[in-house]
Amino acid sequence: MAIRFNVFQEWLEESRLVPALFYLASLAVILATAWDTGFFRRELGTLKFIIVLLLSVTGGLLLIASLTGIISYFIFLPSIAQDGHLFSGVHGNHLVHPLNTSIVLGLAALCVFTGSKAGGAIWTALLAIHVFQTFLIMGRVRREHLSNEPDSCGSGSFLYLLSLVLGTKVVTVAGGAKSLSPWCLDELPQDTWIVDVRTRSEFHWNRLQGAENYPWGAGVIEAAKGKPKERPILVTCFSGHRSPSVAVMLRRLGFKTVYNLNWGLLYLVLLERGKRREGPFSLKRPQGDPVKRDEKLKGMSIAYITLQVLILFIAPLENIVRQVHISGMQHAVGGLIGLTGLILAVLSFRALGKNFRVYAAPRPNGRLVVSGVYSKMRHPMYTAAMAIFGGWILIFGSLLSVPLWLAFSILYLVKSVKEERILIDRFPEYAEYRKRTWGFLPYIY
Repeated sequence: MAIRFNVFQEWLEESRLVPALFYLASLAVILATAWDTGFFRRELGTLKFIIVLLLSVTGGLLLIASLTGIISYFIFLPSIAQDGHLFSGVHGNHLVHPLNTSIVLGLAALCVFTGSKAGGAIWTALLAIHVFQTFLIMGRVRREHLSNEPDSCGSGSFLYLLSLVLGTKVVTVAGGAKSLSPWCLDELPQDTWIVDVRTRSEFHWNRLQGAENYPWGAGVIEAAKGKPKERPILVTCFSGHRSPSVAVMLRRLGFKTVYNLNWGLLYLVLLERGKRREGPFSLKRPQGDPVKRDEKLKGMSIAYITLQVLILFIAPLENIVRQVHISGMQHAVGGLIGLTGLILAVLSFRALGKNFRVYAAPRPNGRLVVSGVYSKMRHPMYTAAMAIFGGWILIFGSLLSVPLWLAFSILYLVKSVKEERILIDRFPEYAEYRKRTWGFLPYIY
């Protein structure tokens, strides 16, 4: 029974089900509040006014900070086209979760401001989903990444939780560690101990010359026992989302000067693009060309994800504004198509397991999956997405969403062609597999 629960928990951690429920619940809070109150303010006492103000200011600041990080990610990612998969694969939760926290706070302020009982009831469910998602992420971190030393696990987990929910700068400042900009590295003493908390594959990709690797801080406390407390420490990761909690942990161990590298090595890579610096704080790059991954497909992935998000919001809003009348038959057909797509997505994800990734290139230790739904179709996940969003559009009768749906479907078709070229290079048996399977729909295409 325990094994089955662990498998189910791992599936929840990897799946998109909980995030999807979170955003659907957020939308439901807005719609319920609009239906219940029309967003009109009811009488606010002094206490409620203070609560609304605190929630709004805190949520607003967190929203600005998280959006800045996400926008920076989309701006910087094309600049490191061959290795951006490392960033997206590791930092999804760290970028999005503070944004989710800001949404929870903002919608709480909306419910208090309007006095909507319906919105408040759904907001309670939203909060439960957010807490549950935080629990899943923390469970995965504790199991896979944080140090196994009993003395460090508690404080490390708490600091990581703050970093995850509130954003990294709050943790860094509150814990006594110092933030260091990448262009100030040369001001550090030559004997600075450089602690790199990225995974081993990331560490191999690009690192500071004198850095030592402690993935997610594992083993760093044991290593710190032999270091003098006066020795300065620089803690680095890829984009500054993992290093703060480790920097604060080292500060609490008694080290007097601990720096956290702002924006991580990501910004340093951009600063040094096309240049070669020397010294202990210069980048050491792998010899030879790195393995090509997802060539020119990341922008395409960003485009279709953006279109899908727009459909999620535009379809119900258009239905409200235009007051579209939808027949029961159209509702039923749309629901059936969407449900079919959802089932196909779950089957596809289960067949892929740990081989699943957003981008085209397989994982370094990945294998070619030819079982389950992949025994008949090569791109069932794409078919599932088309069906889910097609059903969503039918349910709300949205005309504005139709060209968006066509656009992202075409992007899927183009991406599938380019993706198969990468897979043929990676798996020699893919050519034979391609001959005996259908692309998107059996016996049709």
